[in-house]
Amino acid sequence: MGEFQAVEYAVQHFGFTPQSFTDGVFNVMVDNLHDTMNAAEQYLMSRYRDVPKEEVKAGTQQIILKFLQAFQKAFDKLESYLLSNLFQVPDNVLLPEDKVQMEQYTPEEEAQLDDELDVLRKKIRNAVYVNTCLKQELEDLGKVQQQMERLLMQVAEIERTCSDAHVHELKEAIVFRSSKVTALIDVVMSIMAHGGDTEHTQDQLTDLEKKLSRFS
Repeated sequence: MGEFQAVEYAVQHFGFTPQSFTDGVFNVMVDNLHDTMNAAEQYLMSRYRDVPKEEVKAGTQQIILKFLQAFQKAFDKLESYLLSNLFQVPDNVLLPEDKVQMEQYTPEEEAQLDDELDVLRKKIRNAVYVNTCLKQELEDLGKVQQQMERLLMQVAEIERTCSDAHVHELKEAIVFRSSKVTALIDVVMSIMAHGGDTEHTQDQLTDLEKKLSRFS
């Protein structure tokens, strides 16, 4: 693993660059040093008023420079140790999110997976088609149900009307009237067929009058 890749892997694991961490620690230490020496400088100026302020400032600056020189050497060693040992992901270590890459597939296995994916896609398309057909059938059944409900309402209305008219055997009445109408139609058709036979027509009309009287 190259240096750049190693840094990227460390960032992936720790969530920050190791160099930014050590730089941040160094800056905090330097800031604390300056704050401490500024406080010491103010104290010395207030305690020893006979000492010129310039000498106090020059003394504190020398202390800061000497401390920074010593601190820089010590911190360089600490930084080198941290970057090499603490913030370094070993080459043989695999992060949990990268474990999926441990299993590699041969071209034959990849081709088999592609075939399986194609089969699944076809099954999905077929399922979508079947669902669409079922949805259409449900809609058609819903329409039929609505028509049946309307028909039942009409039948119920007819039954109420017949009940009000004291017609209790509706089915038998309809069959009886239908047979009468069929007979009348036969008579009319016979008259039309023998339009030129006066005697036959008269007989048919007489028979029609009798049937009409029974029908009424």
